[in-house]
Amino acid sequence: MNEELAKIHGELISARRPEDIFGQLSSGNVESQLERIKEIYIRLTRTIFPDHYRGNTEEFDMASKALEILNVFREKAVRRVNGEASDAEFIIKKSQREYHIDLAPIAEGDLSIIFGGYYSDSGNNKDVIVKIIKDPSDADLMRNEAKIIRILQTEPGNQSKHLPILLDQFRTTDRKIGLILDYFDGYDLYSVREKYKDGIDQKDMVWMLNRSLSLLGRVHINGTVHGNVDPSHFMVRPRDHNMRMIDWSYGIVNSSMTGDGFKVFNKDFSPPEVKERKMPIPASDLYSVGKCMIYVLGGDIKTNIMPNSVDKELQRFIQFFVRESPIQRAQDAWEMRSQLIKLIERLWGPRKFREFRM
Repeated sequence: MNEELAKIHGELISARRPEDIFGQLSSGNVESQLERIKEIYIRLTRTIFPDHYRGNTEEFDMASKALEILNVFREKAVRRVNGEASDAEFIIKKSQREYHIDLAPIAEGDLSIIFGGYYSDSGNNKDVIVKIIKDPSDADLMRNEAKIIRILQTEPGNQSKHLPILLDQFRTTDRKIGLILDYFDGYDLYSVREKYKDGIDQKDMVWMLNRSLSLLGRVHINGTVHGNVDPSHFMVRPRDHNMRMIDWSYGIVNSSMTGDGFKVFNKDFSPPEVKERKMPIPASDLYSVGKCMIYVLGGDIKTNIMPNSVDKELQRFIQFFVRESPIQRAQDAWEMRSQLIKLIERLWGPRKFREFRM
């Protein structure tokens, strides 16, 4: 197998927007940006042009797919730089911005269909995610997500980078609610586990756990519980070790005052109190985070058994999160983060950045 072909094919397959291939795009300096797009396109096609691989069926198919993807991203890149709408886009016009949204969805969740797009701001294109509810009867859940994100945005802090930013809200012509959120160039934990079939290294897991505990500490102190933490809602960005928790549709605010309860049961990642319809508490989110960490380590989420490569003391720490009884498991995210940092430094010395690749 041609290694350079395989490398470029992998990068194109994992790309989600033209910027992932051609770099930052804007409507300023049009000629220079079009020239740069052309140069990158020519450089890549030198390797992925299918005719180079006529004698090898596997490489020919790989090159053909790579070229197909590259051509789509090149067209999108050129249109963005020229400020043109594509036939494959729909436009959402709001008072402050005009959003160009791809017609082809990038994902589909239980409640909504997810689209990618962008808007222009001072000559720069900024990417967005658009969520449109599938069933109008679930509109309350979409409104709940918008409400919770706004609540969490009212007090900016160090943990704000771990939260989605709600840019706009709209209704479609068939009365479905949609949300427009800022784009986060990360990978959910299902994608991470798919890449690392046997699980990630424990030293990579701990920074993911650290970030999630920092975020949940801030969220819980404000009386909010996520209510459905699972690998699809836990995203990580390798280049700077940022993480983001998404999809707050099932979130609960001030349950003790409002009587609001859990809205969904996830059989693999929800704690027992969800099925038992007990009151949501911070420990409920921590249980789900613990399950996510066992999963991404390559462990068994049913038995909570982790690979032997994971330090025994670290295993005991994570197992404290997933105890069946909510009063016997981890309760305070910030306290657990403090304990985690001490444990990391005791096991491996002073913390330092460790490259993580997807």
